[in-house]
Amino acid sequence: MAIDVALGICFLSQTGVGILGNSLLITLYLTSFLLGSNPKPTDLTIIHLALVHTMMLLTRWIIMTSGMLGLQLVQNDAECKLFTYVYRITRALSICTTSLLSAVQAITISPSTSFLFQLKVQIPNAIHAILAILWIPNSLISTNLLFQMVAAPNITNTDTNCYLVPISTLLQGLILTFMAIRDILALGLMSCCSGYMVLFLHRHGHQVQHLHSPSQGPETSPERRATQTIVLLVSCFVVFYCGDLVFSLFLGTSMKNNAAIFNASMFMTSGYATVSPYVLLTCDRRVIKFLADFLGNRFLKSSQTTVLSSSPL
Repeated sequence: MAIDVALGICFLSQTGVGILGNSLLITLYLTSFLLGSNPKPTDLTIIHLALVHTMMLLTRWIIMTSGMLGLQLVQNDAECKLFTYVYRITRALSICTTSLLSAVQAITISPSTSFLFQLKVQIPNAIHAILAILWIPNSLISTNLLFQMVAAPNITNTDTNCYLVPISTLLQGLILTFMAIRDILALGLMSCCSGYMVLFLHRHGHQVQHLHSPSQGPETSPERRATQTIVLLVSCFVVFYCGDLVFSLFLGTSMKNNAAIFNASMFMTSGYATVSPYVLLTCDRRVIKFLADFLGNRFLKSSQTTVLSSSPL
């Protein structure tokens, strides 16, 4: 159908934009490391977040959109299990990694008098292990998909051809409980760390204001800029998470399936993975400096060409 093709193109466009942004983010940080910059805990966490989002967007597109466009990339049980399992894990890791990022930044900016200072000393050596450990519980919670997910017998339809086989109500309730606990803990940690960082920025702003004259604006420190960026990123996550929750609740309580609401929910689910790399890129001074230098050089060359072409020989 034409509407399926249009939706497939929209999902493909969102996936392309998201993968491009996350790839640019990964390239920026890896290039910085190769040029001799020491990786900070927040940098490693951001790379992990970008990798997770890239996998999430790609597997979502393979499962959902390829069927709409008639590509049928998923045609058997093994492929359904694999791609759906990876998608579920990466979607869960998105919220966990964002929560970890806010916690790491809160620890990074904590003063020596804070109770977080001891963690500030330990976090650089522990960040690799923490990122690896995040995969374990999320992989275990999603193992039910390896048994429930099957491919539809008719692979010629234009919709997604992966479906869930019902399991016992008790086991399903247990899985949903673990998922709810994980999300509540991650959102709780994210909220506490974001609130701490907002209070820190507010107090720091008042302290710095007394050190500068009214005509002299205070210079923003790298730590302050990074904190503002992560608070903005967390706010972005909350907006998309709440939007997805509203759509999911509506679909769950509705007596009939609503295709429009379902598609809007899928867009909202992947919205954070698409937008987050651009939030981080536009707030990074290296990117801003590169764009300023690039555009400045282009403008300078354009001006010189104009002058030369208008001057008489």
